[in-house]
Amino acid sequence: MAKKKILIIGGGMAGMVATILLAKEGLKVTLFERNDKIGKKILATGNGRCNLTNANIKPSNYHSSTKNIFQDIFCQFDLEKTLNFLNDLGLETVKLESGKIYPQSMQAMSVVKALLFYANELGVEIIYNSRVKEIFHKDKFCIKADKKSFYGEYLVITTGGKSYASSGSSGDGYILAKSLGHSITQQMPSIVQLVTDNPYNKSLKGLRVDVEAKLINQKSGNLIRKEYGEILFTDYGISGPVTLQLSTMVAPLLKNGTILDVSVNFFPNFSFDNLDEVLIKRLTKFPLRTIEESLNGFINQRLIIPLLKYADVEHLKKAGNITKQERARLISAFKNYTFSVKDTYTWDQAQVTKGGVSCNEIYENTLESKLIKNLYFAGEILDIDGDCGGYNLQWAISSGAVVAYSILNS
Repeated sequence: MAKKKILIIGGGMAGMVATILLAKEGLKVTLFERNDKIGKKILATGNGRCNLTNANIKPSNYHSSTKNIFQDIFCQFDLEKTLNFLNDLGLETVKLESGKIYPQSMQAMSVVKALLFYANELGVEIIYNSRVKEIFHKDKFCIKADKKSFYGEYLVITTGGKSYASSGSSGDGYILAKSLGHSITQQMPSIVQLVTDNPYNKSLKGLRVDVEAKLINQKSGNLIRKEYGEILFTDYGISGPVTLQLSTMVAPLLKNGTILDVSVNFFPNFSFDNLDEVLIKRLTKFPLRTIEESLNGFINQRLIIPLLKYADVEHLKKAGNITKQERARLISAFKNYTFSVKDTYTWDQAQVTKGGVSCNEIYENTLESKLIKNLYFAGEILDIDGDCGGYNLQWAISSGAVVAYSILNS
């Protein structure tokens, strides 16, 4: 086994984890990285802080259009093993109240350097600025890169998806996988901002508010997903943590023709009656003020006019003249400010790709191809995507590790 060579395409998290674990056992590994540095996409995760994983991982945090094999992989390389691996690299971690786990340094660069330092110490051959364009297989794998041929007994493809295209994720891996006979499910952006038809997008641009947000099927009224947290209004729609979580469900539904709404509750801790009591007190206390003026100090200034217009309440009307019906409409606007989702934002802004190499063609316990012996896939290239919050890096780490151990045990 020690004489056999392993070729790994892609120096992201999954590729680096597989590389390190294999090289640690004395195997000859050559890693091909398209960029001039490894881990370019890692640097962008968690707003540059690198949300490595999450203490609250469940199978329901992961999605697949073919076969969800996350649990088969995670049970082999779980959170405890992940944290031990990171510690072996020299990375201390910290867990936030939300369950999100980061490097103690709160710097993604620390993670990239830790991976690179360890790989270099193991003597791993990393070929940078190397774009693999062809793969051939007979007795061995032969890959063509930069007009050169490289041979190995094992091939691992960890090229990522199409998200964060500026990081080098161009979707090349899908072309390579397809050339080897694998089926590729449709790719769609996930963990991404949403484009909406809210008429006040531009006037609300830059506003951050803690809310309850719901993704709703407009036709049936059925709730698809509900999240609590910060929403950020933009000139094209919405962003922020809540939006990114909702977005994991959006692209496939829009593709299937489902009309989607987002309903925002600015007062999730208030009931309708509570809000009515507060409004009555304010309107009674300041009867000569306009309704716009009477809401000052109760809700963010930039929301007042949009919500009054949404509720069809004249903003210059005196507070003392507001009717019971107008109060009801205004409270409904406070708790159910609704607008349609038109699209997801661009691929370059998407954090994750939904879709990829069909999991039906992969052995769920080893991530080896069912079509070609000794061919493996790990990370985002597979048709598995996670929620926002460290889940996708956990998938990359666990899948990269399982591939390494599968090769070692073969």
